[in-house]
Amino acid sequence: MTISKHVILLKTGIVVSFLAFAAFAASAWYVFPFYPDLIDYEQAPRNIPAFMSSILPPPEPYTAFVATGLSVLFALVSQILLFYFFEKTQSTEIRFLSIFLFSFTFEILRIQYPLKEALQLSGYIPAITARLLIFGRLYGTFALFVAGLYACGFKMRREENIIFPMVMIALLLAFRAPFDMFRYDTNICPVMVFSHMFRVASAAIVLLSMYCFISGAYTRNNQEYYLIAPGILAAAVGRFLLFTADTWLMLFPAFAILLFGTWFAGSQLRRMYLWA
Repeated sequence: MTISKHVILLKTGIVVSFLAFAAFAASAWYVFPFYPDLIDYEQAPRNIPAFMSSILPPPEPYTAFVATGLSVLFALVSQILLFYFFEKTQSTEIRFLSIFLFSFTFEILRIQYPLKEALQLSGYIPAITARLLIFGRLYGTFALFVAGLYACGFKMRREENIIFPMVMIALLLAFRAPFDMFRYDTNICPVMVFSHMFRVASAAIVLLSMYCFISGAYTRNNQEYYLIAPGILAAAVGRFLLFTADTWLMLFPAFAILLFGTWFAGSQLRRMYLWA
């Protein structure tokens, strides 16, 4: 990919992330009052492991609202910083990491349930947006894995040849996965029938990504990859906790872990490519 296309990609990410954050800010007035009514302790299971659920306080109604806002804000700020620090860096793994960061923009779709109640929208809206939300999360996870592949020496000149299959696989999985459209988690996300398998598969992909970055230290003789790997892992863990948070005790540590992991990995990438 040429420098001009690289810059266009980063700028497009900034624009779309800004539009998503603007949409969230514009809809906040309408959706905010409906979150307490959406919390149903019998019909809305917590999408977190049982041992975490047992030690956390009861779900808070506005945690999902704040988590959504933090996600789209994180996408916008991270895209701006990525453009500022890596505008002229043509490394392929940087571009796929930018896709991972951009995928947080899809979290704007989490307002589907309160917006449906606020504006009396059709019941088909959550059915469509729920699958697009899962697509965004899968898209980001796959991008992280591909970034690891390039970091450990994988070579394919035409990135479109890997981006297109990645998008199609994420779409296929998202639109074929079974959902219960009449139930949602306490973090106001649709209930996936095989959510445990989904979490295990996502964790496996993240661990493979981390392994690829560690392997990059050998294959490319670059010691910075040893430090990038734990940063990537911390960002992925913070991402998972942020997406599943339904209480303040979980939300703010999750966001802090996400910020630390992103900053740590980004600082090592900048040192490696820009010698700063």
